[in-house]
Amino acid sequence: MARRVLAAVAVVALLTLSGCTTFFGDEAATSEDLSAEATYDFDTDRAGYVVVNEDNYTAVYDLADRTGETIDLYTTDSLSVEQPLSIRGLRYRYADETRFPDGTMLRYADANATNASRVYPNGTTESVGALQVSTTRKRTRVTLPDEPGKLAFTAPKEGKELALRPPVNGSFELVLPPGTDARLPLLSQVRPSNDGRNVEDGRVHLTWQGLDTSVLVVRWYLDRDLWLFGGLALVGLFVGLLGVGYYYIQVKRAKKRRQAEGIDVDYDDDDRRDPPPGMG
Repeated sequence: MARRVLAAVAVVALLTLSGCTTFFGDEAATSEDLSAEATYDFDTDRAGYVVVNEDNYTAVYDLADRTGETIDLYTTDSLSVEQPLSIRGLRYRYADETRFPDGTMLRYADANATNASRVYPNGTTESVGALQVSTTRKRTRVTLPDEPGKLAFTAPKEGKELALRPPVNGSFELVLPPGTDARLPLLSQVRPSNDGRNVEDGRVHLTWQGLDTSVLVVRWYLDRDLWLFGGLALVGLFVGLLGVGYYYIQVKRAKKRRQAEGIDVDYDDDDRRDPPPGMG
C-alpha cells in the first residue's frame, strides 16, 4: 500500500515538473476563449497599449521585430506563484499592407477552431497554421506568425492594481478605468514611474517613452477615494487640534492650582549663592 502511495506521489511530481496542465484543470486559453469577441485599437503608434476596464484589460503589442518567435504570457497569484495568463479574444493584425490588405488579421473563428483563420477586410477567411497557442503549468505560450504585426488579447484583472509583464520595450501607454487616477503617492503606485500623464475623454492616460522592465505595476484609486481621504485627513486634523487645546487648558489649570496652593517657587531672583532656607 505504501509503495502505491509513493508511486502516485512520484507521478504527480513528474507531471508537475514537466509543466503538464491537463492533470490540474482547465487550460488558461481554450478555443472558446480565444475566439471571443473583442475590440482593440490597432491604430496606436505605441509599442504597447493597454486599456484597463472594470474587470479586465485589453492589450495591443507591436511585435513586428519578433516574427516567428514564441512569447510567454503569465501572471502571479497572491503567493507570488507564477501561473499562465488567461487570455480571450486573441487577434493578430498584419502590418505589411503590401502583402495583406489593411485590416487583415488572424483570429480563432469559433469555439471549435483548432487553428487560427486569416480574415480579410472583405470577410473572406482561410484557415492557416499560424498563431498557435499552448499552455504549460506556468505559461501561456503564443507562437507568432512569420509576418510582422500586432498581437492583441483580453485578460482578467481584480481590484485596483495591475501587474503587467509586457513582451515589448519602448513607448508604452496605459489607460486607467473611468473615474480613477494615480497621482497621489499615498493612495497609488506606478513602478517604474511614468513619464507623462494626460486626460482624454475623462480617462487618465499614463505614458512611458522608453519602458524597459520585466514587470510594470500600477495601483490606482477612485476619485471618490480622494475625497474620502481628504475628509478623513480633516477629521484627524480637527481631532488633533482638539487634543492640543485640551492639553493646553489642563496645563494652565494645573499651573493656577499650584500657584493658589503656594506650591510653585520662583527662582528667577535666586543667584544660587545662598544656602537653602533653614541652612544659612
